[in-house]
Amino acid sequence: MAKTHNNCIHFLFFLLLLNVIQYSECQVMPPDEVASAVWVIRQYCLNVQEDQTAICSSGYFICSTGTTPHIIKIVVSFYPITTGQAPSGSQIFEFPELAVINGFPVGMPMLHSFMIGGTYLQQNIVFNFPQLVQMSIPVLGTVTIDQNTPVHPKLQFLSLQLFIPPLAQTISLSDQIFPVLQAIAFNVEAAPAGLNINCGLSYLANFKLSSEDAIVNASLSSPNYITSLSLKGYSTTFSPPLSAFPKLVGLEYTHSAATALPLTQFPGTLIAITATNSNFTVFPNIPLKNVTYLQYANNKFQGGIQWSNFQNANNILLDVTNNTALSTSIPQSFCNNRLYIKGCPLITNVPECFLCYQKNSLYVQTDIVLDAGFKCNITFDLTMIYTVLGRGNITGQNIGYGREDMIDGKYYLSSITPNKQLSLYDISFGTGPPKNATFSLDKFYPTAYQFNFTLLEVGVYFFGGVSYSQVAPRTIVIFFQVSHINNFLPHTVKLNNTIDCTDPSIPVPGGNLRCTVQGNLLKSNDQLKLTVSNQYYSFDSEFYIFVLYPYGVVLEKWDSLINVGSVYRFTGNFATTSMDQVAVYFNGDPSICNIMTMDNSSMVECTQAKYWPGIGLTNITITVLGFPSAPMMANLTTLESLCTYNGCSGRGTCNINGICICDTGYYSDQCSKKYPTFASGSYDINDRRLISIYGDFGPFNQTIVSITLNSTDCQVTSKSQTLINCTLVSEPTDGLALVRLTVDNSTNNGNNWIYFKPSSQSSGSGSGSDSDGSGGELTCPFNCYGHGQCINGKCKCDTEYSSIDNCLTKTSNHTNTPNTTSPTTSFDIDGIDFQFEMIAIQEIDTDNNIINEVLTNSWSSTILTDNQTQTTTVNYQLNNSDTTALLHIDANSIKLSVNISNWTFNTFLTTLRVIFKTTINNDQSIEFDCQDVNIDTLSYDQLSNSIQYLRVVKDNIQFTGRFIDYVLSDGRPTFSRTSIVNKTASLDDQQSIILIGISMPQSSESIIDPDFTPLLIDKNADSGCDSKSNTWRIIVGVVVGVVGAVAIGVASIILIDPLKFFEKKTPRIICHFL
Repeated sequence: MAKTHNNCIHFLFFLLLLNVIQYSECQVMPPDEVASAVWVIRQYCLNVQEDQTAICSSGYFICSTGTTPHIIKIVVSFYPITTGQAPSGSQIFEFPELAVINGFPVGMPMLHSFMIGGTYLQQNIVFNFPQLVQMSIPVLGTVTIDQNTPVHPKLQFLSLQLFIPPLAQTISLSDQIFPVLQAIAFNVEAAPAGLNINCGLSYLANFKLSSEDAIVNASLSSPNYITSLSLKGYSTTFSPPLSAFPKLVGLEYTHSAATALPLTQFPGTLIAITATNSNFTVFPNIPLKNVTYLQYANNKFQGGIQWSNFQNANNILLDVTNNTALSTSIPQSFCNNRLYIKGCPLITNVPECFLCYQKNSLYVQTDIVLDAGFKCNITFDLTMIYTVLGRGNITGQNIGYGREDMIDGKYYLSSITPNKQLSLYDISFGTGPPKNATFSLDKFYPTAYQFNFTLLEVGVYFFGGVSYSQVAPRTIVIFFQVSHINNFLPHTVKLNNTIDCTDPSIPVPGGNLRCTVQGNLLKSNDQLKLTVSNQYYSFDSEFYIFVLYPYGVVLEKWDSLINVGSVYRFTGNFATTSMDQVAVYFNGDPSICNIMTMDNSSMVECTQAKYWPGIGLTNITITVLGFPSAPMMANLTTLESLCTYNGCSGRGTCNINGICICDTGYYSDQCSKKYPTFASGSYDINDRRLISIYGDFGPFNQTIVSITLNSTDCQVTSKSQTLINCTLVSEPTDGLALVRLTVDNSTNNGNNWIYFKPSSQSSGSGSGSDSDGSGGELTCPFNCYGHGQCINGKCKCDTEYSSIDNCLTKTSNHTNTPNTTSPTTSFDIDGIDFQFEMIAIQEIDTDNNIINEVLTNSWSSTILTDNQTQTTTVNYQLNNSDTTALLHIDANSIKLSVNISNWTFNTFLTTLRVIFKTTINNDQSIEFDCQDVNIDTLSYDQLSNSIQYLRVVKDNIQFTGRFIDYVLSDGRPTFSRTSIVNKTASLDDQQSIILIGISMPQSSESIIDPDFTPLLIDKNADSGCDSKSNTWRIIVGVVVGVVGAVAIGVASIILIDPLKFFEKKTPRIICHFL
């Protein structure tokens, strides 16, 4: 057991036994051997004098006798505790005849490395070396390593050479005891009773087991990290199988009793395999992958080799020496590899490439005897060799494997692809024109394989950084130091393979090369590749353009409202104080702002010299020596830009003073008003040639005015912005007039807004006829149905009877119930109903194309009742507009008055149309005095073709609607036409759904005024007939009053569009039901 003492200092003990015989005179031990013994005495505190006599008589050291005595045995199993000197620092010991070391203590806590060779420790070892990093010892005895072994936290390498006595032994290695152990080697020379090795190390990299004839059973539980595996021994068993080692780099599997290599594929990491001196009979049929060294010597291979496994092999070594039964033909494709086939008498078919170099046993080993006249056929692709820093390639056929020696003191020749491509290194390479070189391809063929070559150095190399500078005009100079270049060849310089660096200076090795690049091709933070090239070679180096002046430029100050004389201040790094090298660009224009001051290369001020509109973002850059800064996007403000931002409604442009210059036909601050617009037109009933046209004709004095009615000139007699009076050159014809109005080259057609009524048209109603068709006395239908008097063919009806029906109908007595969901005209009399529904508002152009449309299908309402006036008021709100509808409903009838104001039209050529929907009968009639009397659903004006009356008959009730053929436009009457827009038959063909439109011109305010009345059909004067039937034939007619509501819906949509209109006016609709 090891003892410690404060005077016994334990140093690093590295025992290297040198078998060197020292000679001295007369039985005097060599001084180095005495010194080595003294080190042991001091190390283990042995009570021995430090001289030859005491050493040899101490019992710890056994010395030989003879001319020169030597220590032949050291026994230190037991030693006393004494004090003494510390050992010297010697780590190499002279014990040239030491044969036995017995009893070296295991307690060596300071020992880091313990390596013994050339002798054995003749004792049993209980492993306890906690400070060891590496250990290699031969042991004649047992070695105990098990779960009781202390932790060895530092041990990385362990090699044991074992002579185990005839006792069964197990060595167990675990992560807990050896946490960092990387490499293990067992050389078991004797283990008669067997040795079990259980290796449970998870991260072991190298494992070697050589057992000769000893019986060894080895097991590795974690093969995943093993890179080097060596197994040797006929009596060795091993697990896991070789296929379980995925990361092998080197594999040695020798002296195996197996008849085949126990592998079906090589790991992708495997480089070298040695499988020799075994009983293998079949050459491994395994693709190479990355293996470059295959040693299969001294096996018992029979048959051939699967050469397809070698198709991608290059510069590998295949050694099949002494496989006497191996029979194969070496393919030509294997010429780029090394081949050992000595002792293989059945291999006789070998390519010329191997026979050419059989003298060089490093690459080719064969027993084949060459023919007396054999000559190697060596060819070259080129004998001109282009070298780069002295290195070039030689290509051809049968050109060998290169040479291991230096040729003529200046050339090295190595193989890249044997027999096809060699690498030449000229250590004396230089610059200048081509030079000649003569040398042999192989030192074993000094004259036979000697050839002449021409060498030309084409390489370029430079080191250190690439620098640059900026010069005018907008040019960058590139500098870099060239360490090697051949001026004999012309060279070019490029950046990123596309940008020419022009005018390169003549380069010299060790000097600077200079070239120039136009600055607009480069910018700050560019990563560039600089390429210097000649016709044979190019060299690249990457560098950065970290910054180009000016940089970090900021527009720091400018006027809130810019104009000529405004000052702009920029800060940044301009790298100059010379104002003539600096310019400021506004959207690429350098003349807007003139440089006035600079301060310490960090501040620039310029003064605006020209007008700048400032519309949109302005791209401002500053250039120094022509180099631009990063763009600065500035939102500069001028009167013009403010005007442009607020807008001219898309109908004009802003001038430099911020005033809208409107397009023809528009005016106002934002060109939102249009002219000429036609609101209404009238004529003098005493002189129909005198025409008055109301509207908006612009604020520009109506310099040029032209008016025609149905192509008849109307000469202007007075004019203003709201009224133009003119006189027709001839009497107008009856009917509708197309008004064509031009003011200041802007034209509008007031289509169908003036209606010339026939001068003879009376205000009476009903219709009469002469009794016999001869033009005699006029009569009335059925003598006014017995409810009035016929006067000149016109019925003068009794009280409560309607003259428009020739006294057939009279006023009914009923109570109306208002519709609370929409402003729909609705009657319900004794279960008989009638409805007239508003569905849409349309803005249309002159061809009746719909420009805008709003569906009026969502309303809200409130109802107020006045008991004194017997009036019910319903307020409606169209949910998608700002419009209000006010309805007054009196008993027995409904009068609808619709007021539309503050409508904004899309253009001055559009008008409004309100769309109503109802269902009508396709035919309706009654029987009177045994005759069928048709009742027309719709009655039209003969000249204007505008609907005047609508009649719907159901049982004995006729619902009558009257449409007045004018509207009040800005307080003045003008013609309005009511017409059918669409008619669709229902499924039973008895009824139709019709859409009716009421039109109105452009104006600030328009009022329409239809009315609806339910009437009773009174046939008490019917005289009847024998075949009379009291059954009424009823056809339903529907009158639609639609115009006002539609226009409001459209107006609401237009007014909420902020991109087009900036002055909002709230449109207003008031509907009176009386």
